[in-house]
Amino acid sequence: MAFIRNISRLENFLWLQWFAAMTALLMSITVGLMVGWTSPYLLRLTAEDSEIPITPDEASWVASLLNLGRFLGAFVGGVCVEYLGSKQTLTALGIPLIVAWICIMVADSVAWLYVARILGGMSLGMSFSSCPLYLGEVSSPTIRGTVVTLAMSGFAFGTTIGNAMGVYLPMNVFAYISIVPSIFFVLIFLWIPQSPHYLVRTGKLEQAEKSMARYNPGANSKLEVKYLKDFVVARDDMSFMDRMREMNVPQNRQAMIISIMLFFFMQFSGTNSFVYYMEITLTDAGITFVAPATLVITLGVLGIAAGWVSVFIADKFRRKALMIFSSAGISVSMAAFGTHFALLDSGFDPEMLQWLPVTASVLFVLFISMGLIPVPNMILSEIFAPNIKSVAACFASVSIGLFSFTATRTFQPLMTVIGESGVFWLHSFLMVLSVVFAAIWMPETKGKTLQEIQDNLTAK
Repeated sequence: MAFIRNISRLENFLWLQWFAAMTALLMSITVGLMVGWTSPYLLRLTAEDSEIPITPDEASWVASLLNLGRFLGAFVGGVCVEYLGSKQTLTALGIPLIVAWICIMVADSVAWLYVARILGGMSLGMSFSSCPLYLGEVSSPTIRGTVVTLAMSGFAFGTTIGNAMGVYLPMNVFAYISIVPSIFFVLIFLWIPQSPHYLVRTGKLEQAEKSMARYNPGANSKLEVKYLKDFVVARDDMSFMDRMREMNVPQNRQAMIISIMLFFFMQFSGTNSFVYYMEITLTDAGITFVAPATLVITLGVLGIAAGWVSVFIADKFRRKALMIFSSAGISVSMAAFGTHFALLDSGFDPEMLQWLPVTASVLFVLFISMGLIPVPNMILSEIFAPNIKSVAACFASVSIGLFSFTATRTFQPLMTVIGESGVFWLHSFLMVLSVVFAAIWMPETKGKTLQEIQDNLTAK
């Protein structure tokens, strides 16, 4: 009990770690606004009275180009993390995001929207290349899962705000509002100190001690930096090509495969199909007892609440348990969606079936927030040695961009080929595979230091 009390007192001193997490949360909210912009404005842009009339094919590109930009941003983010550090990369991602909002402000043709979506996607890709790594480096093991989950929950919050704003506001007003927090988080990140890991890696030991003292006032900064130097510098005397070859070391290759597979299941869970086309999907499902736009906002609020719950349970339950529980729940919700559209195709009265897609939507929002979104990011922040984290994050973020672009761009063609029911049943089947993968191959990292995780992978 005395040990637990000491840990609790120590955590009370970690104000900068929590402040960094809150600033990262603001960043993810702002990037989430770009994601949330999609659902309401796709519906408005394809309407007959659209301010910028676009075809369904152009709408598909508007939706998917965000993820193409995310793919490009993964490369940019990986390079920036390598040479500037994760904290500076988080600061830099605000630049393309701010330019993206400016493009939407002045948009008078679909070309401006294409540019805005690519730039916004670049910021999204850079955030996934840097945010989990930065928080993993500066946070203590006892709260690492919580702060990473807290920061990543901002994407759902921003998406919901974007869904709600899009119902009532013109596009340019939406952009004027969204650019303000984009500028704000850049200014805050300029003030926050660099990660001690990065400073040690670049040989700035005196600055690393000062940074360590600010991030962890209760620790012996000289001793902690010495440990970091032994852990980081001893493994860091290598070129970029050496780092690439290091990825082929068995434990690193294993870690990379695990991370990529976790992000594969995240992106092909149905989250892209559901989030980007949510209002259109609910309209096609025959929802009439409430306006689909209102239901989208309600589901977003529910997702935020579930995200906050996941913050509190992140370090209380095993990572494997959260991933299995979440994947199983999403599989059920996707199967329910598929069944609903199959029944509609068979001639059932949609009025009598409205409870089914609503229930499926609620289950999806709850379960994806509990595990499938936070867990892959937690694993990415914990499973790699510092000398290859930047390369690993680049690979992971590139994979995310590729998976998300593929999932978004193929949604409409798959609907034509196998129908809405077939698309959702496919997502359900993939989530069954996610359960099997998490149960058998995914490592448990809860409560372990970064070095303990590496030692376990080496032992395996």
